[in-house]
This record gives sequence, structure tokens and C-alpha cells, in this order.
Amino acid sequence: MRILERRDSMLEAIEGPSGFQSLRAVIVELVEFGMSEEVLIEDMEQLRALLAPKDEDAMLDVMDQLVGYCAQQARILPRPQPGDADFGLR
Repeated sequence: MRILERRDSMLEAIEGPSGFQSLRAVIVELVEFGMSEEVLIEDMEQLRALLAPKDEDAMLDVMDQLVGYCAQQARILPRPQPGDADFGLR
């Protein structure tokens, strides 16, 4: 997916009636497509300036879930936990 298509789908999702849920679904789909966390965070950072405050808050919440700054069950990408075989290797 090209950068403009990706960012357009993010904007359309976040500005819709269920912004947070829609954007989260788009991000999950992009992660499953193979897009990296770094690329997605960069895209969302670029888009933040275009958003209304309520949409920006929702985007920040999705960004938190993408990087793992949230409860474990809300994370978009799995993170190793203490006791996991690969803990500390990432």
C-alpha cells in the first residue's frame, strides 16, 4: 500500500463516527499486511496536525496501543513479558 493510500485510510477512519475503533482496525490491518510500527507511528505523527482535538486524542490512544503504552490486552503488537523466552531480546 502506498503512503498516500495508507494515510488517506487512516484519516478517513479517524474522522468517521467511530474514529478510535475504525483507526485501530486500520492499524491492525496494516500491521497484518507487514507495515512496521515505526512507519505507522511516523504516518500518524504527520497526520496529527490535520486533526480536530477529539480526533487527535483518539489517534494518540491508538498510537499508545501500537507502541505498547497501555494494558497488555489492549496492545496491537505483542510485547514480550518477563518470563517469556524472548524477553529482553527486542
